[in-house]
Amino acid sequence: MATSRWGILGTAGIAEKRLIPALRSSQVCELRAVASRDKAKAEEYAFRNSIPVAYGSYQELFDDPSIDVIYIPLPNHLHTQYIKMCVEHGKHALCEKPLAVSSQETEELIRLRDEKQIMIGEAYAMYHQTRLKAIRKMIEEGRFGTLRYAHGVFYLTNSDGDNIRNNYPGEGGGSLWDIGVYPLAVGRYLFGEEPETVSCTMHHHEQFKVDHQSTGTLRFPSGKVLSFGCGMGHPLHTHMSLYSDTHRIEIPRTYFSGSVHGSEFSVYEGELSGNAPEVYRYSPEDQYMNECDAFHMAVYENQSFAGSLENTLSQTRLVEALFRAAENNSIERVQR
Repeated sequence: MATSRWGILGTAGIAEKRLIPALRSSQVCELRAVASRDKAKAEEYAFRNSIPVAYGSYQELFDDPSIDVIYIPLPNHLHTQYIKMCVEHGKHALCEKPLAVSSQETEELIRLRDEKQIMIGEAYAMYHQTRLKAIRKMIEEGRFGTLRYAHGVFYLTNSDGDNIRNNYPGEGGGSLWDIGVYPLAVGRYLFGEEPETVSCTMHHHEQFKVDHQSTGTLRFPSGKVLSFGCGMGHPLHTHMSLYSDTHRIEIPRTYFSGSVHGSEFSVYEGELSGNAPEVYRYSPEDQYMNECDAFHMAVYENQSFAGSLENTLSQTRLVEALFRAAENNSIERVQR
């Protein structure tokens, strides 16, 4: 099988923490280069992470004929601009979420992808964990009754004024675009349908002017309901709860696969909350490596990729509706 050769655009911490170890573990992906607008910064990053080539400009990475795939972990408002640059230079692009911050941008990228036949994917690594795939399959099979309601949260502490999450109000900054998208994406994935209407309440940080806490409700055509909460002024907590007519499912650390200790979820059945749950446990795995391998297979074997632009478009339209709902203090319909 062919090996895909990867480059990283920028020297972001998430690439160093998540993507670089994933590429090193992969049997089909090879990390070849990193680019920064600061040559010394690129060289230091490359040395620290044993990356063969360090470029002092983004253009040099785009011009490198040996690079097949470029990973983009830049600030949210720059994503679309540099995805277009990748496509113009014949490079497949895996971009951190949110891949785009408007549905118009996403629609434009879909047209560009189809015209140029270049793969563009959004890096939602949790789609590639065995646990969530198994839960979705069991739900589809009716193992846990009829799913009716879910609640998901992603909270963390972030009071750093220099952090990109606390900047760029109206351009992808804030808690909803950065972490609120996780329970939204997983809820849509597990429900297997798209929401019709939404409501949302936001609290904006007085200094940073971005949303620092958001809560909302999504209603789906089948009658299912998803509620969510996200915020950057709380201790770290990531969790989802699912409720059917017969079962309750608890998914701790929902958006992380557990590369060291593995992952699990618990299923409670019956009316008595004191009943011992059935616990499903999964071996340690690197969901980021799974994601890179899946993107490789999408490029070279024409396999489907969970973080498709079509999925991005549905997610982006949903987030836009939530912002409208918060601004207008109303129930808003999600664009189709």
